[in-house]
Amino acid sequence: MKVFLTIFLTATLFATATLTKERTFTQSDGSTFKGRLQGDMRLHWVESKNGSILLFNKKTANFEYAKIEDGDLVLSGDIYTVNKTRSLHVKRDVDKNRLKTLWQERHNIKHN
Repeated sequence: MKVFLTIFLTATLFATATLTKERTFTQSDGSTFKGRLQGDMRLHWVESKNGSILLFNKKTANFEYAKIEDGDLVLSGDIYTVNKTRSLHVKRDVDKNRLKTLWQERHNIKHN
């Protein structure tokens, strides 16, 4: 019983939401921006101070704008820069309602 309880509590801790305290993130060129970690192990992203939804690209070591494609949050290929105007090929930031729906689907929560 103790083993089961320990495994259950450990799994619950890892599935909980990330800390949302504002922190500083660094791009590969050394530039920085402020944002908050959002989500959990099933779905996670960084929300910049101006509200952009970002994902980390391990290959380039940069945070990029995210987009929702085929029911998943994916990299857009457009590197986030604080003072940059968005590229024309990325039409807009992730719609927060679509992100909420994606979150609910990942967590098997029925949505309205």
